[in-house]
Amino acid sequence: MFNLADYIIPRARRVVELGCGDGSVGEKFLRVQPAAEYFGFDTDSDNILSASARVTYAAVSSPETVDYKRFGISDGSCDMLIISGEYFRGITSVRLKKLAAMLKDDGELLLLLPNSSYMPSVLETLAARGESERACRRFIAPTKEEMKGILQEAGLSAAGISFVQDAEGDKSLRESDEMKNFVSAFVEICKLNNWNVETNIWARYWLIRAVRAGAAIRDRMLVHVTVGESVACARVRVNEPNEFIRTERGIDAISENGKYTQQLDEPFNKVVFIRQRLIFLDYEQGKRIIDVLRAKRYLFIQEMDDNPVLWSEDYNKSTSRYLDFIGAHAIQTSTDSLADTLREYNPYVKVFRNELRELPPRRDYDDELNGAPPEAAPVTIFFGALNRSEEWTDIMPVLNDAIKKYGAMIRFKVISDKKFFSELHTDNKEFIEKDGVYGGQFVPYEDYVDTIRSSDISLLPLRDTVFNRTKSDLKFIESAGNGAVVIASPTVYADTVRDGSTGFIYHDAREFEKILCMLIDDRARRIETAKAAYRYVKEERLLSQHYMERIEWYREMFSRYDELDKALQKRMEQVEGK
Repeated sequence: MFNLADYIIPRARRVVELGCGDGSVGEKFLRVQPAAEYFGFDTDSDNILSASARVTYAAVSSPETVDYKRFGISDGSCDMLIISGEYFRGITSVRLKKLAAMLKDDGELLLLLPNSSYMPSVLETLAARGESERACRRFIAPTKEEMKGILQEAGLSAAGISFVQDAEGDKSLRESDEMKNFVSAFVEICKLNNWNVETNIWARYWLIRAVRAGAAIRDRMLVHVTVGESVACARVRVNEPNEFIRTERGIDAISENGKYTQQLDEPFNKVVFIRQRLIFLDYEQGKRIIDVLRAKRYLFIQEMDDNPVLWSEDYNKSTSRYLDFIGAHAIQTSTDSLADTLREYNPYVKVFRNELRELPPRRDYDDELNGAPPEAAPVTIFFGALNRSEEWTDIMPVLNDAIKKYGAMIRFKVISDKKFFSELHTDNKEFIEKDGVYGGQFVPYEDYVDTIRSSDISLLPLRDTVFNRTKSDLKFIESAGNGAVVIASPTVYADTVRDGSTGFIYHDAREFEKILCMLIDDRARRIETAKAAYRYVKEERLLSQHYMERIEWYREMFSRYDELDKALQKRMEQVEGK
């Protein structure tokens, strides 16, 4: 589903939207970048009433009357200016030029304009008015060149013009005989009258990105990711970062499952080629792929967010000799401890922590009581982790003792680990699963988040092992963002959780029991801790605060390409010489 908020530069700190409607676009963007100021203007007072509760500032205005300086919006102060819907109809090129002056030198204008040639709307309008098809002249949308001309008159340059479709929603309509006949007649009329129809008749909107005329594009870069693991890791490690990366001018980013292809469409002067959690099982086959990448001067990056010991059996069976790491120009990973491990194969390693794509809405703990007194509300304890059956054995007796002590006052929600679920000696428990997905071990991410959000305490046990030390703190920030207080092991989490402030660290079963009982008994302490953890995520752990680090690192690596390529060649020669 199309979401205009996805096209706003995530790093933007000041955004102005003309034609903001009820403020829903601004509300969505402020979850991505809560530090931003978002100004919404609309001609409809009812819309502004709704928008005022969703964005930073909202006001009723027409294109002719709005006084932006009254809101502290001066020339050269905005990262993005958005003009959508009917609001644009009242804006001339002269007025658009004045509006564009509000943009910073690297700011962008985003236009979302209704497509006057969108067939369902055309048919509906003609049918309602009883007009003939020959009245179609007024439904001919401007061409791309005409749109570029309007922008040029306003001192702007088009950075991208595309169409927004609702392919699924229009599927049945476009296949109907009535619509097919109408479209044929429409096209024929256009031919007879030499009307230039340069639009997609099944697109609801034009989406236009523009910048100040003469604004330089730093480089044309493509980030191309071949995904090896799409169920659990690709979302946070490559897909969501790619969404943000592609909002930057001159940069595109794609993720695809499957094997490497040499047929990339590339109007780019820089290509970053990333393999995510993939293993070359044969050295010669892998070397051929690497040779192709190097011949094209692609920057070859291996993405790995788990300890290679997990695949040691595969490596022992193959002849690849850890070519995934040795044969890459550089490696990107998720933690400092994992980076240290990967440097055994390649010294060029960069850490990009796992971050949340957006800040979840703040929880209203009093509202969740639904009128019940706090002391009567059961405390919900969450556990959801895959392949961690060895991690919780020492705390399970404590949990069962708590069940005896508190009875119906505590309940459990469990994802992935059926063994953990079965060993809880209570009927006041729920296993969340989705049939057909890894035997119920995985659920859609939305269900996973909703389960955390409906819980009060989140359990994060990890034994101190070489493998566990390289894991990330993602489960902590997911819990913190959704208002569940963590009780976590020191392994991994001691580096992030501020013990007693944003969560709690336990070192043995006795300490775990003390913390668990305290949190069950003390609702005020739970809420205080949850709010502190939420602030931490808001201020430090959102992807919008960090995605530019990736782009800058890729640029740095390109500036050192010859150095990296020589080092790669030397590593491969050393392996081949053994």
